[in-house]
Amino acid sequence: MIQFENVTYSYSEKANNSLKNINLNIKKGEFIVLTGKSGCGKTTVTRIINGLSTKFFDGNLTGKVIINNEDLSKIPLWKVGQTVGSIFQDPRSQFFASITEDEIAFGCENYGFDKSTIHNRVDDSIQKIDGENLREKLLYPMSSGEKQKIAIASVYAVNPKIYVFDEPSANLDMYSVIKLKELMLFLKNSGHTIVVAEHRLYYLTDLADRFIYMDDGEIIREYTPAQIKSLDKDKVNSLGLRLTNLECPIPQDKICISNREPSIEIQSLRFSYGKTSIFSDLTIKAYPGDIIAIIGHNGVGKSTLSQILCGLMKEQSGCILYNGHKVRKNNRKKLAYFVMQNTDCQLFAQSVKEELMLNNSSNMSESQIEVTLKRYGLWEYRDKHPVCLSGGEKQRLTLAVGDMLNPNILILDEPTSGLDGENMRRISSHLKNLSKEKKTIFVITHDYEFAVSTCNRAIQLANGRCHMDFLINGNSSKLLSCMLEANLDAL
Repeated sequence: MIQFENVTYSYSEKANNSLKNINLNIKKGEFIVLTGKSGCGKTTVTRIINGLSTKFFDGNLTGKVIINNEDLSKIPLWKVGQTVGSIFQDPRSQFFASITEDEIAFGCENYGFDKSTIHNRVDDSIQKIDGENLREKLLYPMSSGEKQKIAIASVYAVNPKIYVFDEPSANLDMYSVIKLKELMLFLKNSGHTIVVAEHRLYYLTDLADRFIYMDDGEIIREYTPAQIKSLDKDKVNSLGLRLTNLECPIPQDKICISNREPSIEIQSLRFSYGKTSIFSDLTIKAYPGDIIAIIGHNGVGKSTLSQILCGLMKEQSGCILYNGHKVRKNNRKKLAYFVMQNTDCQLFAQSVKEELMLNNSSNMSESQIEVTLKRYGLWEYRDKHPVCLSGGEKQRLTLAVGDMLNPNILILDEPTSGLDGENMRRISSHLKNLSKEKKTIFVITHDYEFAVSTCNRAIQLANGRCHMDFLINGNSSKLLSCMLEANLDAL
């Protein structure tokens, strides 16, 4: 179904090769997972399969690519889309409509399906993603996870022979990952060929036929599911991978909270979008040194809470206290720094280094800037434009900017989205160091591995309130249960 023969690829004539002499054969109906450290080339492989590498990014490709027995270079891009369906890491980049049903129908309409077929496929696709609650909804106010679901449904409606997923679980809560897994299993059993570029491997170990490990643009080796599951912790770390089994013990550092006077109090918070209530009576206390995992289903209000805490949005009633003093919306911006999930909204300069200089309110020296960039593995990219960075690199850059601003309150929205194991552990270590400096840190996350190894508390939001607030240390199974709200056997 897919064949690479001595494929080398670069995004421009001046750039280094992103892929080097790739030889790969994928049979009809195979389920393949591409994995490895950030920047290893797995996303580029998916862009070659779906035709975007040469027909959209205008890169330089040598070698031969065969898709469904046809030379890819001779297939027009519109026709590739009938054979290869793509789900991107950032689903907004593939939306054309503004409402759920219109977006799901869009591909079918373009390929000339009749009206009754389109209606049936839209209904079936919504059912497959467990998306009945998303009917007739506007796409752009949706959470990232909900947008990802719509992107999957829009491809499913066209029914291509090959599915290419790029980090499909990055923005999904764990319950939605189970639903994603069920959909992938259905596609596999239906005979589709599936290629997944992914860092999170735990939900794929009993789906995939092969795991292909890449590094620096090359295929290093292949693993069977049994081999990938048997990797010990040291090997997983050395490869820069994530856990392959969530039931494996994860080391937990005890975080000591010495000052019991709260740094932040949220009192009886209420907020709604129109007639849709988000918070009805939300009350939370956080202390200096706390690293709190904010958990809950997609769309429950986690990002909205963050924007209220840092002064980007105003509550409708209730109040926010910092160190015992009520603080109005505009003044919160001076006290808290918010790392958004959509990092493009926070990057403004012409280079990585200039981005830090732009935000250098504490007048850090050149050497301190160098240390900060090296801490996040970004020093080698110091002269690159931020728009050229990968999603994980942009995420780390916004965190580096946060270090420059040195706030007492740090709010992170899905900070490990798109991060490999190595960089996830790097961020975890740094947040624990900030905790020792008595910073208060909120982490919105669906990432159990990150939460259990980094945070000392978890707050579960549900029905407009704080549904649960508990210490994580010694309660990892409770955290996993709350994040799944489903049987672990489903994974």
